[in-house]
Amino acid sequence: MIHKYSLNGYNIVLDVNSGAVHVVDDVTSDLLDILDLPITDDSEGELVEKLQHKYTVEQITEAYQDVKELMEQDLLFSEDTYGDYAAKMVSGPVKAMCLHIAHDCNLRCKYCFASTGEYGGKRALMSSEVGKKAIDYLLKYSYGRKNLELDFFGGEPT
Repeated sequence: MIHKYSLNGYNIVLDVNSGAVHVVDDVTSDLLDILDLPITDDSEGELVEKLQHKYTVEQITEAYQDVKELMEQDLLFSEDTYGDYAAKMVSGPVKAMCLHIAHDCNLRCKYCFASTGEYGGKRALMSSEVGKKAIDYLLKYSYGRKNLELDFFGGEPT
């Protein structure tokens, strides 16, 4: 999977699974918009046909070869090797939870990473009802684990 966007005149492509970030030219950006996967023997010719009204054959061919090389190196459209692992993690027992009980701080320290206590958002406190439900969830889905961890996070008053 890739995410592609333009920002400040740069075409940026992120390959989600490998974490690779690429800055590409307009030809490659346009090519990625219409590239059909998996690549076949006909892919290059089809791309030339679709893009030759805007770019030269040489530009399209070079962009295609660059994309193909990145794919071979698993830096573009790389395989999701985390999917199976993530599914196993969801089905496992919960052993720790962090409750953000105070999205606020009454100290208002200017040097604080939390922007004087608002954490870049609206000031709020977690209700006791939500806190109790969260703890019930931890106990229910810990499946009898004896040692659990419950952290309370937030500024003053905590």
